[in-house]
Amino acid sequence: MIFKRVIELAGLVTSLASLAALVESKTVEYTWTLTPRRASPKDSSLSPDCNLDRLMLLVNNQFPGPTMEANVGDTVKVTLINESPTESLALHFHGLTMQGQPYLDGASTVTQCASGPMQTQIYEFSVSDSGTHYWHGHVSMNRADGFQGPIIISDPESEDEKLLEEIYDGEATVFLQDWYHLDGHMRRTGLDSAPFIWIGNAQSFLINGGGIYSPCLGDGVEGLSCADDCSVDNAIKSIDFEAGKTYRLRIIAGTELVGVNFAIQGHNMTVVEVEGTIIEPYVVENLDIMPAQRYSVLVKADREVANYWATTSVRYRTTAPTGYINIKYKGAPETNLTLDGDLPSHPDWETTQPTVDLESNLFTMNPSSFDDVDVLGADPDSVRRIIVVGTQARDKASKLLRWTANNVTMTMPKIPMILAAYDAAAADGAASWPDTEVPGTVVVPDRPPTTWNYTERVDESVGVYNGDRGPSYIPLVEGEVVELVLQNVRALNGVPEMHSWHLHGHSFYVVGSGFGTFDEETDHESYNLVNPVRRDTVALLPLGWVVIRFKANNPGAWAFHCTHVAHSVMGMGFTFITSPEKLEPPPPATYACLENSLVSGSEVRVTKSSSVLPNLKAVVVAVAMLGGALSFF
Repeated sequence: MIFKRVIELAGLVTSLASLAALVESKTVEYTWTLTPRRASPKDSSLSPDCNLDRLMLLVNNQFPGPTMEANVGDTVKVTLINESPTESLALHFHGLTMQGQPYLDGASTVTQCASGPMQTQIYEFSVSDSGTHYWHGHVSMNRADGFQGPIIISDPESEDEKLLEEIYDGEATVFLQDWYHLDGHMRRTGLDSAPFIWIGNAQSFLINGGGIYSPCLGDGVEGLSCADDCSVDNAIKSIDFEAGKTYRLRIIAGTELVGVNFAIQGHNMTVVEVEGTIIEPYVVENLDIMPAQRYSVLVKADREVANYWATTSVRYRTTAPTGYINIKYKGAPETNLTLDGDLPSHPDWETTQPTVDLESNLFTMNPSSFDDVDVLGADPDSVRRIIVVGTQARDKASKLLRWTANNVTMTMPKIPMILAAYDAAAADGAASWPDTEVPGTVVVPDRPPTTWNYTERVDESVGVYNGDRGPSYIPLVEGEVVELVLQNVRALNGVPEMHSWHLHGHSFYVVGSGFGTFDEETDHESYNLVNPVRRDTVALLPLGWVVIRFKANNPGAWAFHCTHVAHSVMGMGFTFITSPEKLEPPPPATYACLENSLVSGSEVRVTKSSSVLPNLKAVVVAVAMLGGALSFF
């Protein structure tokens, strides 16, 4: 309660303080080299879980990758050197809205061409979004091969953040990842095959790059390649605590398929930040976190000096490996850890109540500090409501199992969406946006063309593919207030799955949620339009619905997709294209994969573009690209 009162008082002076204080921004530079590596008996240190037979994509030989840290107002410059002879790369900064810098979002085939093997690109942008975020690859499934890491953005002028920092004595990152022993290319091949081959369950679960593949413990399994020094002490990571102090844990779900529940033996957690939004403190015994979500929690080291397990358990799938990390108090025994004994308790995998309890108690502390808060008080008649139903379908032509949004399966364009939209809007005789025709694309309707009782098995007419396929989008006009209803339905096998949806280029307010079929006539009465949580990734629970509201205040092309990588590559998503006529001309490097698709060499081309905000720097440096269209997810 002390924290809450302090923040409420701070809100009264935040605007005055921001006007009075001027902080000199700086340029923060990172050079990241991506290298394919494989653990071997000669160098088992690369293995995160004792298994030696796994190709990894490592940045600066770190796993997870290096942490990006900066302040609001800084310019960040990342030089990405691709030393892989086979991988194409694009780098997305998940949670950074790139306001006014639409060519820097790092989504391959949406805002840029991917860089080719053995090539380099530079991202340079201004930072405006404080909080706990993360970066990752945005081509096919390569983020799940190790190409990801944390982002921590501080705001020296935020009184809310200053007062929060006074409460804790130290901080640590908790990076979560489900870990498969087949690399992303092999798993993707199965998803794009007929008959369909599902990726199945991960072999281990990693926290801060450490985990245990259980068959490698003890005598192992014949034919299995395991590190000789495999043990709990060597494989599991630790976070250091000192008795009597309070710590901020920044928990990042870099998972590719599973949501998890995170708990610390003998310790409660107080949730204080959600994806850059400081919230009213909420105490939990354990925390549900879905793919791509982030939370900051405060933990008080108020127990006896000892080692305490923090663990994960799977949510909304029947089984998955357990993740472990050791909370090590100063003065606790150094070695001989075991996975036996008293472990934290977790809810059953299928029960929804823990998630509902958490999400119904996440309240933005100071909504007026955000310049888009007016969407909460918008005239209902001026709000554009879009209802998206995500279904599975079997494509008769390709024989593939796909996901759709309102009967449209997302496929990847040959020309990045932002270029196609810009060129279409700028063409002679083009109709005014949003009536402009973007060649080679499919418009996703605002309502599903086929409806049914969404708690029942999907209709055969929808389950057998009857929609469109293609690079898909919904047109928005700058300034529009959008209310997006996400409706969950059963997959073709009758199982309702959880989905976690991420919107690029924006944060949004989660104004409502429930179960069953969303009722347009009555369900809006339960909305929280006062202090809902503001975030960029939202969980859609099995057989449920969730409503988000945001302002289309960032002209460009912004991906919206399920963050479960397998679902994304199967077509679950689309792009919001906002007022492309207001964009400045794209940097030449954005066209690189089109103009240089068969050109070799290493000529670097540099272009600066201010896009729609003249005072924000946006720099793209690219080399000659190899290959044509590259997969977005």
